[in-house]
Amino acid sequence: MEPLFLTLFGDVKLTTGLSVEIPLPRKTQILLAYLALNVDKNFPRDKLAGLIWSDRSEKQARQSLRQCLFTLTKSIGDKTISLINADQIYVSLNPEFVEVDIWQFESMLANQTPTSMQQAVVLYVDDFAASVHFDDEALDNWCAAERTRLRERCFETLVKLSSHYAGAARLDEAIKSSRRLVTLDPLREDGHRTLIRLYNSAGRRAEAVKQYRHCVNILRAELNVEPEVATRDLYLEIKGRSDELGADTKVADNGSEPGLSASETPLHSPTVNWRQIVMIAGWFLFIALAAAVFWLSIGH
Repeated sequence: MEPLFLTLFGDVKLTTGLSVEIPLPRKTQILLAYLALNVDKNFPRDKLAGLIWSDRSEKQARQSLRQCLFTLTKSIGDKTISLINADQIYVSLNPEFVEVDIWQFESMLANQTPTSMQQAVVLYVDDFAASVHFDDEALDNWCAAERTRLRERCFETLVKLSSHYAGAARLDEAIKSSRRLVTLDPLREDGHRTLIRLYNSAGRRAEAVKQYRHCVNILRAELNVEPEVATRDLYLEIKGRSDELGADTKVADNGSEPGLSASETPLHSPTVNWRQIVMIAGWFLFIALAAAVFWLSIGH
């Protein structure tokens, strides 16, 4: 039988070589995720049981661990596969019988080639164990730290890919990578700035302006803050070029640019209403003629 495959990005899933999914209770998902990210360690049974079943007594926790391992082995259904190395003292994951998406992700990143990095970010479909709820505070903190670490690695890789594609004049691919940057962490302005610059380089200035406004809206809604100076300056630079080319860059409803203070809003020349001027001049001429007629009548 082919090795099993354990998916940890997004939903935790265990599948056979024929892509048949093996049902995993939540505690089993937690156990496999924890062992997979600590594959080089052997955990004492007591410690592992107490960590995952922290709401139970020591005896109950050990019994729950035994039952979990038994059920997992039975669900796999192939006695030749020893997914878990377990004896009376220690428990660990057996890497000979399973492949894990996070292992592949980190192995691909270690190669540092554009092809391997692109393959790695494809694997990152969502945060680590995104759908799993951890009862224990220690486990929850561990999971949060791993999610942050892996997300940051993916973010850094997308930045490198975007820079690589932009340098090779493959702007569509660079934009695609930068869009993932913004999706991965919409509150990081450096990701927005990267995408705005690429849109501008591709001559898609209207989309660059739209992306800036999207950034402004997210920051206001989520953090109640305005964009950083670097983001605003980039927008003003692009906005100025767009105005010179006659691009469609309408201002906000209040007459000011989004995300800019009144002092930073570009000044626009007032529009001259010639019809109104002619009407006013006509009224002045009429009044002057009427006054002249009046004084002439008095003189006679």
